[in-house]
Amino acid sequence: MVLFSAGEASGDAYAGALIDAVRELAPDTPMQAVGGTYCRAALGSLVAESSNWGAVGITEALRVAPRVWGGFQRAKAVLRGAQRGVFVPIDYGYMNIRLCREAKAQGWKVLYFIPPGSWRKDRQGADLVSLTDRIVTPFPWSAEILQKAGADAHFLGHPLLSMVPEQPKAPRQGVVLMPGSRGHEVEHNLRPLCGALMKLGIREASVALAPNVELGPMAKLGQQLGVTLTGSRDRYALLQSAQAALICSGTATLEAALCGCPCVVVYRGSWVQELEYKIRKPKFDFIALPNLILGRRVVEELIQHDATAEAIGEYLGPLLSEHSKERAAQLEAFASIKNELQPSTAIQETAPMILELMGNQTLAK
Repeated sequence: MVLFSAGEASGDAYAGALIDAVRELAPDTPMQAVGGTYCRAALGSLVAESSNWGAVGITEALRVAPRVWGGFQRAKAVLRGAQRGVFVPIDYGYMNIRLCREAKAQGWKVLYFIPPGSWRKDRQGADLVSLTDRIVTPFPWSAEILQKAGADAHFLGHPLLSMVPEQPKAPRQGVVLMPGSRGHEVEHNLRPLCGALMKLGIREASVALAPNVELGPMAKLGQQLGVTLTGSRDRYALLQSAQAALICSGTATLEAALCGCPCVVVYRGSWVQELEYKIRKPKFDFIALPNLILGRRVVEELIQHDATAEAIGEYLGPLLSEHSKERAAQLEAFASIKNELQPSTAIQETAPMILELMGNQTLAK
């Protein structure tokens, strides 16, 4: 038995790709998952549906806590079942670290795919060594830190490199919006994004829809704000054909970089989140993955009260000019990121690791 556990949209996509890769090598492998759209498409049913678990900040985390707790209990029941195997948590440390403890207590092997906080260059989770049998991390510095701590950690390239298709050679045009995958993000981000387009005289844009988000409410809001929105769930096709993107912080920022689409990164939340942000005053250098990876400001980040339509438009404008220095600088940085995150074999090489651990588990019995 292999149990995957993904708590957010990006992890669900990785889990779906891993399920397909394991099935290609060993079609009869029994698999279950905590996940969303991609895991459901791959398996037909889920232990728990996690599409609406994503949250940023304390207040939003409290809103989803009952749903996460219910999913945690269902996953724990699988781990306590008669059949042992390999547990594959993907990021989402809040729940998955607890499930790792349960898995180890029940005699499961644990392969952590994308450990929480793997982007940090100064530290990694101290408890990962004792809670895992193997770790596959998307960043080379993460593997190095974890290996020095005693973990069986591997950097096999970033999994997105094997999931983003080869870029077509075609002229780019238009702007793509990626307002987020969490329900509370979409409306708060969409308003200033559309406002920025209006200030630049842009009346149409495409929306890259997260699997758990529908176009209808966004199109209606866009119409109210003066912008016609069309949508597609093929975010890679949109990012590879757009001149520039306006993106909610998260994995999408790295997807834009790998698709060669210059972008401005935005995050707006409710007034409660704004208040929380002001009270907590979190300390960080960057929130966008391209900036975190290279350790410098590659793409502009506009957070909460700084994410106004005026500011977004000011930074987006130059990116729409084919020969601007701002656009050239981002594209040069994106090429460096793609090179640093090679090879593109993380999904393909992790699948046999999972099966190897299953074999070890069988031998251990």
